[in-house]
Amino acid sequence: MKIAVVVFPGSNCDVDLYEALHSVCHADVEYVSHRQKSLAGFDAVMLPGGFSYGDYLRVGAIARFTNIMPAIIKMANEGKPVFGTCNGFQILTEAGLLPGGLKRNDSQRFVCKTVPLEVVNSQTLFTSHYQDHERIALPIAHADGSYYADEKTLDELEANNQVVFRYATENPNGSLHNIAGITNKQGNVLGMMPHPERAVETILGSTDGLRLFESLLENGRIKVEA
Repeated sequence: MKIAVVVFPGSNCDVDLYEALHSVCHADVEYVSHRQKSLAGFDAVMLPGGFSYGDYLRVGAIARFTNIMPAIIKMANEGKPVFGTCNGFQILTEAGLLPGGLKRNDSQRFVCKTVPLEVVNSQTLFTSHYQDHERIALPIAHADGSYYADEKTLDELEANNQVVFRYATENPNGSLHNIAGITNKQGNVLGMMPHPERAVETILGSTDGLRLFESLLENGRIKVEA
């Protein structure tokens, strides 16, 4: 399974994501520039956190129009795994690959800390190594992480089991329904504000993010080999 980590101007978690996959999970992973127009040869793609294009206009709004986005959308439509964390999540909503959007935290401040999460759906490509209702801890680092959508969309997300992670015990940003991460209806696109790539080794304070990558690698490998 070959994974692309897309680098946008202003990405600052691309190395974290790459190292989690390469050094910890020993995965076949490569950086791909936002200038590229093809993802041929890749089986999955990941969009890192950061401040693409300085968050001008709106978080993720400019990155959504880069050369690489049509290829990412094509992969998503083909059912291949697409993952976005933090700014990557914001870009996925701007591109229409995930419903809703992310706005400024209720506190109007940048929030950087480790938060408890509940695993709501362990039946996805990304979460099969977790258990439903399991409590885990992952870091967050964002100013625009408050998830919002209209009531109809929220009802559909809940009914379709598209809410994958929920903030537990505290809501650090004002996200509706305490949403921390969601998938598309097909389940192959996941966006989340917390950073699993920053929780893959004991020295980082938590290894709770490691199982997300292990889930993807195992399920993706099975699909590729099939």
